[in-house]
Amino acid sequence: MNNINTMQQNTSDSLLEKATRQHTKGHNSRLVLRTIYEYGEISRAGLARLTHLTRATVSEVVSDLIELHLVEEVGQGSVAVGRTPTLLSVVDDARQVAAISVTNDQVRGALVNLRGVLRRDFSRTLPSLDGDTVLATIYSLVDELIQAADRPLLGIGINTPGLIDTAAGTVVRAVTFGWVDLPLRALLQERSGLPVYVANDSHSLALAEYMFGPGQGTPNLVVIKVGLGIGAGIVIGGHLYAGEGYGAGEIGHLVVEEGGERCKCGNQGCLETVASSAMILRRARALAEADPASLLHRLAVDAAALTLADVAAAAEAGDEGARRIIAATGRALAVVVASLVSVLNVRRILITGRVAALGEQLRVAVCDELAHRALPALVQGTAVEVAAMSPDAPLLGAAAPLLTYELGLERLMQRPPLPRAAVEQATWAGTSALTAKDYDA
Repeated sequence: MNNINTMQQNTSDSLLEKATRQHTKGHNSRLVLRTIYEYGEISRAGLARLTHLTRATVSEVVSDLIELHLVEEVGQGSVAVGRTPTLLSVVDDARQVAAISVTNDQVRGALVNLRGVLRRDFSRTLPSLDGDTVLATIYSLVDELIQAADRPLLGIGINTPGLIDTAAGTVVRAVTFGWVDLPLRALLQERSGLPVYVANDSHSLALAEYMFGPGQGTPNLVVIKVGLGIGAGIVIGGHLYAGEGYGAGEIGHLVVEEGGERCKCGNQGCLETVASSAMILRRARALAEADPASLLHRLAVDAAALTLADVAAAAEAGDEGARRIIAATGRALAVVVASLVSVLNVRRILITGRVAALGEQLRVAVCDELAHRALPALVQGTAVEVAAMSPDAPLLGAAAPLLTYELGLERLMQRPPLPRAAVEQATWAGTSALTAKDYDA
């Protein structure tokens, strides 16, 4: 019996040792790849100093990464004394992600490389919002992306409106498409044989802004997307916050107008019934039809053709009706922004989506109302912006989790590589990390 126990213990120890070794090797590989990626071009010696790994370990890991075609040697560095180092760089097009973004009117997809560059771009107009039709459109686009890929695919990243259980990859509920507990990850994995990550559309925008936006490096931010629907993505401490029930950011159904219009969710006076792009245009079109003297009426012969840009232009030109519409939209959004600022004390709020066409006038309306709805000290320290994000932002947000989870790239760098001299000077001097100032040199 003792012999059996000893054998079992030895087997257990062997498996544990193997698992630990594999875990360590995987960790080291991700650390080295991430360091090369972030610093652009760097030597093996530089990697050893920055990662605190031995030179032998770095050499072994680099050899593996070169064999996988993820890293390549790109030339010679320069140093004041000693041997001239060989520099390494990540091969930006070594892998691709099939990124897909689903909206209320189309499904768009792209092949995205390791630097967030779209190599191929496809789109499908949704013939209807029927759930089966939308799913069939997604399938068609997935097939086309896989066929078009000319590099190994890391997997599929997809975002869609709705309440998403990101851990299970399930669309818990998407009212627009009539989806309830749709196992989207399982369906796409079965079809493609690839890893799949599913996210809420607003959460993906926040991730894209954090990873790629002008405020890159800001650890806390909220991105509010205002279109036909309204939702928010929240980044806290550099991590996307989805909530315990995956519903963080579902602000479109906060009641801001007691006894207001009935919402599709069943409540009355939800933010979407007041501040969505559809509601703004409905009020503008009604005003244009009711008042032939209004500038809104003159901007569009057919009121149905009015756009949010027309509303902004009319308000800028002094049209009181257009100004009232924007002010009402700003007040409704400010109610929710005040709650976010008060509860989270996040100092950067970006309002984007179709409503970004209202620009500075909407920002001023939000800020004017916000000043009366939250602690002044908190409001004064908060930057509220109204701006359009890149049309590619939803796709970059969809791709980001694959690059993070499959390769360990925690931040996606689109900036140019560091000057070789800066890297080698810092690493040969024994510096453990380069500052943002060094990077911009």
